[in-house]
Amino acid sequence: MEQLFWASARDALRRLNIAPRRNAAAALVLAAMAGSMMNDQVHAAPPGSNEIRIGNTAPYTGPASAYGVIAKVISAYLDKVNAEGGINGRKVNMITYDDAYDPNKTMEMTRKLVEDDQALFILGTIGTNTNAAIQPYLNSKKVPQLFALSGAAAWDQPGEFPWTMGFLPTYTAEAQIFAQYILENHPRSRIAVLYQEDGMGKEYLKGLRDGLGGKVAIVAEAPYKVTDTNIDAQMAKLKASNADVFIEFTTPKFAIMAIRRSAELGWRPNHFVASIANSYSAVIQPAGPQNAEGLLSAAYRLEGEDAAAAGDAVFREWSAFMQRYVPSVSKTNGQAVLGYLVSKTLVEVLKNCGDDLSRENIMRQARAIKGVQLPMMVQGILINTSPSDHAPIEQMRMMRFTNGNWQHFGPVRSGIDPGAVSDSFKTIFKYGTATKRDLANQLNANTVSLMTGSFGSTYAQVGADLASVLDNGTALRILPVMGRGSVQAVADILLLRGVDAGIVRKDTLAYLDRKDFAKDIRNQFVYVAKMFNEEMHVLAPKTITSMRDLDGKTVVVDLPDSSTFVTAINVFERLGIRPHLIYQEPRLAVDMLRKGEVDAIVAIEGKPLQWLNQVNDRNLHLVPVDYAKPLQEEYLPSKLSAADYPGLVADGGSVETIAAEAVLASYNWAPNSDRYRRLSLLVDTMFDKVAQLQRPPFHPKWREMAPRATVSGWTRFKAAQEWLDRNMPPGAAVSAASGAVRPAAPVAAPAAALAPQERDPLYREFLEWRASRAKASSSR
Repeated sequence: MEQLFWASARDALRRLNIAPRRNAAAALVLAAMAGSMMNDQVHAAPPGSNEIRIGNTAPYTGPASAYGVIAKVISAYLDKVNAEGGINGRKVNMITYDDAYDPNKTMEMTRKLVEDDQALFILGTIGTNTNAAIQPYLNSKKVPQLFALSGAAAWDQPGEFPWTMGFLPTYTAEAQIFAQYILENHPRSRIAVLYQEDGMGKEYLKGLRDGLGGKVAIVAEAPYKVTDTNIDAQMAKLKASNADVFIEFTTPKFAIMAIRRSAELGWRPNHFVASIANSYSAVIQPAGPQNAEGLLSAAYRLEGEDAAAAGDAVFREWSAFMQRYVPSVSKTNGQAVLGYLVSKTLVEVLKNCGDDLSRENIMRQARAIKGVQLPMMVQGILINTSPSDHAPIEQMRMMRFTNGNWQHFGPVRSGIDPGAVSDSFKTIFKYGTATKRDLANQLNANTVSLMTGSFGSTYAQVGADLASVLDNGTALRILPVMGRGSVQAVADILLLRGVDAGIVRKDTLAYLDRKDFAKDIRNQFVYVAKMFNEEMHVLAPKTITSMRDLDGKTVVVDLPDSSTFVTAINVFERLGIRPHLIYQEPRLAVDMLRKGEVDAIVAIEGKPLQWLNQVNDRNLHLVPVDYAKPLQEEYLPSKLSAADYPGLVADGGSVETIAAEAVLASYNWAPNSDRYRRLSLLVDTMFDKVAQLQRPPFHPKWREMAPRATVSGWTRFKAAQEWLDRNMPPGAAVSAASGAVRPAAPVAAPAAALAPQERDPLYREFLEWRASRAKASSSR
């Protein structure tokens, strides 16, 4: 509450052009305001047209209070910007609260900043766990989370978190730079590692291991907790390993302990310290410069007193700013330089926004930083971002503490190996460092083979989408297999080794059961979920006006193993139509149709079909498929519109047709089997990411996926039902627009289950169709 008061009061003073830090009257004004404001909940007024309101939390108190300097410097730099006229004529108002490095408090304060203070975006939150706490919330609200101050890789995931952007080199990248240096200069060394037992420490450790690639041994590892009061036991263990390289991935408090304790033990290995804990004033000075002699680290920013490296003009500007706006903070404090760099980058982004200060444009400009060299940054290191790269800084330079100063040496190094983003490269690399059997077991353990459809089909595209979204290294890999349709998929699931699941059509299963082609198939097959509806397309010359006209005609119905084949013969049988069937892939039969060699082509797939969209022939059209009573047991009514096929349907028009249901199915594996376990991995991951799959650029048919919808007469895969019971109990939120069911989010109001006509667009169309037919009948 106190922080909110001071932020609001300072905002009020700024509106009066009173600088709180330097005007004695400000203290009187604040004191006068205190009595009336401190006892009531304060809500900031909406930002004016001449204001850019920014939200921030920082650890001004608590175990990481040394980092509070960063936010102080950012706030001070924005005061400087405002004193010089603001940005594009607007004043910048940063409201900042103390989160004490507590993720719960960070979440509480961030929500206040967004919902009460109406901050345009959140800037420079400090810490891994604190940023992780607010990342889902800000992305769900589409509020930019700019320049998260932590080296975790999670801030560079634009596909999953498009509203989050990091700033620092990642912990992984920095550790790989250490590994590069060790491989070049100490290839026969023995390494000991002290690391913080949390996500930060583990990312650093993983980066080091990956960078070393097993070529240099890590002989000892010792974790510590942030609540530990000393690290004496860890240091004793590491020294006893006889390591000649000591790397610490620690925060400043524990870096001080490690440097001191190493000196006390008389242990003098080649000592590396992480960049987050190499500040002279915050670490080296308290640990004793004499104890830090020879210490190694990496840096992307300059030291605040390094006039030679900065250059006269840059150093004068930096010094003048610090002396005038934050005289209480030492220029030797590396965190102050970081705050300065964040401020400079922010100003660059906001200037580029021009008059469009929408959140979308702010994020767009943040993603468009190209080759920016900031003052007080190591020469040669540039800031670059793009829509697919939310990591502004990816380079560092090694440095050594010598004669009381950090001295840079060697080339600017990149912690990002372009080849390292390839999972296949990583696998091949591991092939040379692990036994073949172990590697094969690891890769195969969580691989799921999925039978899809023929090239260019909806099934094939859906399988590719699943692989794109769900693949997660060795944790889960989806292997889409090009198939030949629904009938072949059923046979492959039943008989082909290694096939775990497949996309099949409900009417295919029903046809096999009705014809008794597969004994007891209802007990052997289970479904995971209804995927989408597939429309029946009948392409023919305009002389064919109805399905009845196909009686005795020559009709292409795809290959005999395909799902189109089964649906076509099923529909013809139910309608009493007996055409002459040609077994050819529909996309390969268009020329035959144009030449008059066949009378029609049937294709049953999810609209729009890529090959059919390329047909633009004034003599051809889509034949309507009447939703006759014999079809209503197994199919749904649907329409093909001009939006689906502009070359075949007149503007504003539509063609009635039917749709069959596609399901994801599998063999009914025993719950204690490995195949059951692997399929459960697919289920859990796919259901968790349905919302992502339902957004472009993935196939529009994903929007019809309804995980909770049942497939009558068939049993759901047990693990899928258990997931739904946990995450989508009756009453969970339903997307009426797509028919997709979403788990109710913690912040969302509960929604009642919708009626079928609200849940399924095709069912809604059926009701409209039935009503129009009833009206037509009564008028006759």
